[in-house]
Amino acid sequence: MYQPGDYVVYGDNGLCLVEQVGVPSFNADQKTEYYFLRTSDDGSRIYVPTDTRMPLRAPMTAQEARDFLAQLPDMPANPPERRDRKSVLAHYQEMLRPHTALAMAQVVKSIRLHHRTTPGRMSGAEELLLKRVKHQLCSELAKALSITPDEAQDLLEQAVAAKAEN
Repeated sequence: MYQPGDYVVYGDNGLCLVEQVGVPSFNADQKTEYYFLRTSDDGSRIYVPTDTRMPLRAPMTAQEARDFLAQLPDMPANPPERRDRKSVLAHYQEMLRPHTALAMAQVVKSIRLHHRTTPGRMSGAEELLLKRVKHQLCSELAKALSITPDEAQDLLEQAVAAKAEN
């Protein structure tokens, strides 16, 4: 169980601070405990049952972040086989299902490859997905490595761009 002051990565919300663990006032008649999470993105509060089935994990440590960045150049991209926008987005959403940093990095790498090899402009939905995933990854990397999100983005871009022929 996570404690107040711990950081967690919660589903698609990214890095969050555990502010409190307890029964929220809106659920006072129940005994279910919740994590009171504060997102690092916009500071909004999320209430998550402590027994949630949604992906909730500890963020990377500094060593895990360095190992993660080191393995990105050799990680293969997995671009979609079909080209219609609905299939492309479904492909990337399926890739993100494990809610791991590696899954997010593979999506970043795959979108980059897909748009280097496919004529035309990236769809707005793909741009938003890429921006969201990169932001989540960089927030986690920045926390782990005690650097700014911009520095984390530079490290991520360098790692993903290395061996770009994958």
